[in-house]
Amino acid sequence: MPNVSIRVRLIFLSVLLLAILALSSALLIRELARDSRSLAEEAMLVSVVKNANSASKHFGDLKYWVIDSAVTQLASSRQASEAAKAGLDSDLKAISAVDPAVVAAIGREVGAMTDLARQAGVAYSSDDSAAGNALLEQAKSHILDIDNELDKIVDRVEQQAVARRDASTRQAELAVKLAIVGGIGALVLALGFTALTVRSITVPLKELERSMASITQGDLNVAMPPAGVHEIGAMTRTLGMLRNSLIERERLERERERAEAEIRAARDAAEAALHDLKAAQANLIQAEKMASLGLLTAGIAHEIKNPLNFVNNFASLSIGLLDELKAAAASAFGALDPSQRGQVEEVTEMLTGNLERIGEHGRRADNIVKSMLAHSRSGGGDRQSVDLNALVEESLSLAYHGARAQDPNFNITLERDYARDIEPVVVVPQDMTRVFLNLFGNGFYAANKRQRAASDGAFRPVLTVTTRDLGDAVEIRVRDNGIGIPGDIRDKLFQPFFTTKPTGEGTGLGLSISYEIVTKQHGGTIKVASEVGAFTEFVVNLPRRFMARGAVTQSSAASRES
Repeated sequence: MPNVSIRVRLIFLSVLLLAILALSSALLIRELARDSRSLAEEAMLVSVVKNANSASKHFGDLKYWVIDSAVTQLASSRQASEAAKAGLDSDLKAISAVDPAVVAAIGREVGAMTDLARQAGVAYSSDDSAAGNALLEQAKSHILDIDNELDKIVDRVEQQAVARRDASTRQAELAVKLAIVGGIGALVLALGFTALTVRSITVPLKELERSMASITQGDLNVAMPPAGVHEIGAMTRTLGMLRNSLIERERLERERERAEAEIRAARDAAEAALHDLKAAQANLIQAEKMASLGLLTAGIAHEIKNPLNFVNNFASLSIGLLDELKAAAASAFGALDPSQRGQVEEVTEMLTGNLERIGEHGRRADNIVKSMLAHSRSGGGDRQSVDLNALVEESLSLAYHGARAQDPNFNITLERDYARDIEPVVVVPQDMTRVFLNLFGNGFYAANKRQRAASDGAFRPVLTVTTRDLGDAVEIRVRDNGIGIPGDIRDKLFQPFFTTKPTGEGTGLGLSISYEIVTKQHGGTIKVASEVGAFTEFVVNLPRRFMARGAVTQSSAASRES
């Protein structure tokens, strides 16, 4: 079959299927004809049974009217007996085909019975009752014989009908079974030849299809199916020529690409060297700027701290001196009139209040300076147990005043949602302050930028800080209603030197350093969720177990040092 064309295979399959269909149809028609003959014979026997039953009925009518006519001598009885006799003769004629001898004997018995009844009627009409009774008794004996014969005929015909019906049923069942078996056999045979024919076509086509798919995907070394004399063989030869042309074109393309790759490699090497040199230069400049800024911040903080100490100390001393002045002047107040004494007391109280406010703001400024000093350090501080809410609040205040110092027009609504009764957490306060300052600063920047972009002036910048105690961890959320962060750059936020701010406004190190502090030093996580033009929210999660282990390690190290 591989050397036969596809059209010849299909013609052969069609002829074979038609031959199988014709053969199965002929067998089925033969069985149906046999069944129809059996049904005709069964119908004839059923008709005979019907006539035999009718004969029994007519004979019953006949014997009744014959005896009644002999006894009563009525004309109606004689007419009824003649009608019954005619019906009986018709029925006997119909069933004579089954058993002619028995039917003829029944006819003779009927004739003898009617003659005896007629003679009995003549005897009764001659007032010879004895002779009439004797003749009727003889007639009744014939009646019994006729009844027996009719019953035998009815039984025999019914048995023949039942036997024929059973035979017809068996033949019909056999015909059905033969039809089913023949149909299944024909179907199996047809399906088998169809499957062989289809397989002889589809298998080479699939091989050819796989070769075409491999060539399409670039595999030009794929094995080609054998090329026969049929249509698929012609397609295989054509595909082989196409593959050879593609192999040659691919060889030429590889040579061209190799030459271009050599040129690109030389150019890329030069560009990469230049780019690395510029990046190293920029990193060195930025590192120098950051170091200078840290030293400047530390120097300024140290310089501010000394005057602040004097302000705080002299404010406290002045309050004490005022108390001593009031105590010493108490005796002299008696010489003053009430209005003068009231003015002196009012001035004294005002000075005391002013000094207390000076001391309060001085201590606040001292805390800000301490935070600046802690922030200017490069990390590596000791872990301490701190009040998380206080640490967050201190960082928020420092960030806010720093933003106000840079831009006097800057303003933002600060919303705080601190959880109550949070157990102290063990962290490196300087490092976590740096994290919070970076997050707060980014929030201030985003909200302020959106406010500047708003044309109607109705936008109100808001920064919300939330703390939560999760049991085995603490959570800090920083949410602003600023410009938001696009999704395509959200995954790059924590990469070093990546920033969304314009040149000169950001270094790209704040979030990177914050990520290292939270994840590496404190074993926590920092995540970001944002929607452009709506909000940005940073979520910092610090596990207590990691913080407690760090505290134990720090305590053990301190014990060994002592």
